[in-house]
Amino acid sequence: MSDQQEPIDTPSRFSRRNLLIGGGIVAAGVAATGLALTTRPKAGATDRRPVLKIGDQRGNAHALLSGAGVLEDLPYTLEWVELPAAAPLLEALSAGAIDLGGVGAAPFAFAYANGAPIKVALASRIVSLDKDAGRSAAIVVRKDSPFRSLADLRGRRLATIRGSAGHDTALRLLEKAGVDARAVDFVFLNNNDSKAALAAGSIDAWSTWGSYVGIAIEEDGDRVLADAGSLRQVGAISSFLAANAKSLDAKEPQLRDFLARYVRANQWARANPEAFAQSLATSTRVPLSVARYSAATSTAAGFSPIDDEILVQQRRTLTRYLKAGVIDRLPPLDASGYDRRFNDLWPDIARPQGA
Repeated sequence: MSDQQEPIDTPSRFSRRNLLIGGGIVAAGVAATGLALTTRPKAGATDRRPVLKIGDQRGNAHALLSGAGVLEDLPYTLEWVELPAAAPLLEALSAGAIDLGGVGAAPFAFAYANGAPIKVALASRIVSLDKDAGRSAAIVVRKDSPFRSLADLRGRRLATIRGSAGHDTALRLLEKAGVDARAVDFVFLNNNDSKAALAAGSIDAWSTWGSYVGIAIEEDGDRVLADAGSLRQVGAISSFLAANAKSLDAKEPQLRDFLARYVRANQWARANPEAFAQSLATSTRVPLSVARYSAATSTAAGFSPIDDEILVQQRRTLTRYLKAGVIDRLPPLDASGYDRRFNDLWPDIARPQGA
């Protein structure tokens, strides 16, 4: 799969019918892009270890774990599958082409509400509100744009990916500013198309996140109209590690081990934000200034067990999506989508590295 994925423009994107029809295509595409991280057996040897396939958005997770040095002595073969955004990652996860992947809480909610067979395995929450918190999720406009406030977007074209972190950020920012989201003309495009459309002037604003914000500002000279800094709260969900529902049962031991390593890597990144940004820049080949934008969200968040408060926050997101017409129903918020089986590991995986 490439960055030029089909725009996410229908709430039924993750319907069971679409998954059954497209699952083979998704699996084939993922197989073509997957990269084995661990050393393969020598010629003539057979590696009988289980294979764990991890979906990664633009190499961010790989940069995190490799930078933290937590990928040594794996008792399984680890394969990384790089995907451009949450939507194709969730499609691959739903089709069983990957076992686990990191996604924002909002795109997970969107996919889950539309029937994707996925579950949250681990949640990341905001643990600090420094000056960078929230900067990596923003609505950007061209530097020569006449717009100076969110109120100026009434009747204007705002691009994002339907059901994405960018979509949820835009809805929350508009709500906070007292602007009815129905007064804004939402245009659903993938990030690359939105970037090109903003440069061409065919849209007025773009709501996005992560390295896309850094690229827009540092490379394209765009301007931030509003960012999620004012929305950030300690304890709020930042992201999820989500798993294919069948993989949770079939590969539970491997997932337990990987999740523990992931949490240790997150602790390392929080303690060493500049080193993480350096690893991210090297791995993904983006400028260091852009990598710092992307790293900002990760270093402001830490993992925690799945509890009732997470379900409360997800219901707020889903209610916001229902009101905006993004989904047509509220799904059950229980063990069918939020699996607590790894909570018993918490005293171990939450222990600071080296303790």
